[in-house]
Amino acid sequence: MNNIDDEARWLDGNAIAGLLSDVFGTDLTATERGCQSCGAVTCIGAHRVYRGAGTVVRCPVCGDLALRVTSMPDRYVVILAGTWALEMPRG
Repeated sequence: MNNIDDEARWLDGNAIAGLLSDVFGTDLTATERGCQSCGAVTCIGAHRVYRGAGTVVRCPVCGDLALRVTSMPDRYVVILAGTWALEMPRG
């Protein structure tokens, strides 16, 4: 019996472009993030996305938490980890 390959359980960060746009008002997949654990600086589009009860984004190098988004009926709950430099247009 074959086990499910680890890569089959995640998507790359580009898969949540729409969600990031809904939450932050702009596409953040090209935004660079510095990992708090390993120090790697990579764009969000290169991170690993796991979906379940919410959306979890992890560092592509060490797997530590980068972002967690939970959609509630009236709001989003967002947890950011590491170093983010967010650039968003004025509205």
